[in-house]
Amino acid sequence: MHKAMILAALVLLGGAAWAGDITVQPASTQPTVAVGLICNTDMQAERFVTLRAGGSEIKKAMQSVNAEAKDPRACGVAAIAFTRDKTISNHTVNGKLLQVVRINIIAGFNGAGWQHVEGMVQYAVIEAKGESI
Repeated sequence: MHKAMILAALVLLGGAAWAGDITVQPASTQPTVAVGLICNTDMQAERFVTLRAGGSEIKKAMQSVNAEAKDPRACGVAAIAFTRDKTISNHTVNGKLLQVVRINIIAGFNGAGWQHVEGMVQYAVIEAKGESI
């Protein structure tokens, strides 16, 4: 299945979740199931964090990144199963430590059920539990 089609199926409407909803322990090799923000590139995830740190609301920051990328699916909120690859960067936003992390998506929830995904790398904005500032 094409990456854009998978992302379209994964993106959840509503925006109740936010970047802080994905939480995993450092160096986790076990699959994690979570709802949160994922982006196609590390630069898009970094831009999202920068906008949030500057006071933009979650939905507005996501829309801005997507508009700048000229791709409505560059960043989105998704329900996913993934393994953590590596931490790209750390940022403090509103007193919380957020990390931009490269992840390998194993499956996505498309509203009706879970669909297996192979070889899909994305970048998540993750709140580092136990490391809040």
